Amino acid sequence: MADTPEPKRQKVDKPQTYQCEYLLPKKNKRCRMLRKKQNKYCSEHMIHDTTSSQKRIPCPLNPNHTVWEKDLTLHLEKCNARPETNHDPWYVENYNHALRNSTQVTLFDNGGPQHDENFYRELLDKIQFKPLKRIIGEHEGLSKHLEEKTNQKHIIQQSSIIGNLKRLGLLSSDNFYVEFGCGKGELSRCVNQCVLYDSSECGPNYGFGLIDRGTNRLKADNKIIQDSEPFKAKPVIKRSKIDIKDLNVDKFLEDIRPNKVVAVSKHLCGAATDLTLKSLLNSNLFENATFGGVLLAMCCRHVCFGDEFLPKSKEYLYNLGFNTTQSIKVLKKMVSWGVNLNDDERNNKDSGLCSKQRYEYGIKARRIIDESRIHALKSILGDEYNVEIFWYVDTDITKENVCLSITKGP
Repeated sequence: MADTPEPKRQKVDKPQTYQCEYLLPKKNKRCRMLRKKQNKYCSEHMIHDTTSSQKRIPCPLNPNHTVWEKDLTLHLEKCNARPETNHDPWYVENYNHALRNSTQVTLFDNGGPQHDENFYRELLDKIQFKPLKRIIGEHEGLSKHLEEKTNQKHIIQQSSIIGNLKRLGLLSSDNFYVEFGCGKGELSRCVNQCVLYDSSECGPNYGFGLIDRGTNRLKADNKIIQDSEPFKAKPVIKRSKIDIKDLNVDKFLEDIRPNKVVAVSKHLCGAATDLTLKSLLNSNLFENATFGGVLLAMCCRHVCFGDEFLPKSKEYLYNLGFNTTQSIKVLKKMVSWGVNLNDDERNNKDSGLCSKQRYEYGIKARRIIDESRIHALKSILGDEYNVEIFWYVDTDITKENVCLSITKGP
C-alpha cells in the first residue's frame, strides 16, 4: 500500500493588529499599545476620544490610570490604590513627614524672586566638589550567580553593595537587615547568601525586614528560607506593605528584638531616601545601641520633594541659593539630565546645551542634593558616626551609582 502523502500545511495569516493612534506628547510618537478595531485609542487613552459611546475616566483613587465609567464601582473595590482599612500596629500616618525633636524649616514657598534656568546654571558653575571616591566591592558568595546571568548589571550592583557592607563591618549573621523599598526582596536574598557563605551559624535574631508600599509578585521571601535550609539556618522574615512615611520602625522591630539593625537598599527612589533617613532618626535605634549601620544605593533625585528633605538639608540648599519652590523644581529638572547622554536636536533646543554639558550639570545637581543629606546627617549625628557617599559601580553599569553609608565609630 502506497504511503499516504502528507497534507500540505496551510499558511495561517497572522491576525491583523491595530496600534493606538494617540500621540505621546513627551516622546512625540504614537503609543505602542493595541486598540480594538472599532476604537481609535487603546483603553488607557480612550479618555481622549470624545466620539466613543463609552466614557473612560481617571480613577478617583489614582488618576495615573483610567477606568470605564460603567465599571467604576467594581474597580474601586479592587483597585490597588484603595486606602487600607486594617493597618499594622507600626502604621502611624505621616509619622516620618517631620523629623522628631527638630524645628521644621519652611523655605520652599511660592514667594521670592523668580529666575530663569540660566541663573541656576550660573549658581552651579560657582559650586565645586572633590570627585567622589570610587569604591567598587564584590563578594565571592555571588560569583556563581554572576556566571549564570546573561544580563549581569543587577548582580554586579548587588555584589558591590554587599562587598561594601563587608568592608564597613556590616555583614554579620547577628544582624537584622531592613531593606527599604525592597520590591521582591532580591537584595536581601543576596545578602543572606553572602552571610551564609561567610558563616553558616546564625544568631537567633538574624533575619530580614522587607518594607515596600507596592504589591509585588514573585517575592524572594520563601527563596531566602529555601537558600538557608542546607545550612540549617532559620532567618526571621518579616514583610510589610507600607509607605515609609507611615512606618514606625520601633514598633515594626518590637517582636524581633534585634541585636543590631542594618538598613539597606538598592536604588531607593527620590523622596524615599529622605523618608528612610527620617524613619531611622525618628526611631530609638541610636539611643538603645541597636543601630548597626546604613548602606543605601540612591536613585531618582528628580522625584524628591522639598517638604520631605531633612531640615538641615533645606538649610544647606538655601545657603546655596535654592530657596524657593521654583528653584527646587529647576534643580530637580537638571538632576534628570544626569542619566542621559544622548545628543539630539531637542536637547539643544530645550536648553541651548549639548548632551555632554547637560549631563555634567545633571551630575552636579545630583551631587548637591546628596551633599545636603550628608550635611544634615553629620549635623544631627555628630562625630560619633561616619557618614559618606561614594561610587559603588561604574557608570556603564548604571548611572545611578552613588551609595550613602552611615557607620558607628571614629
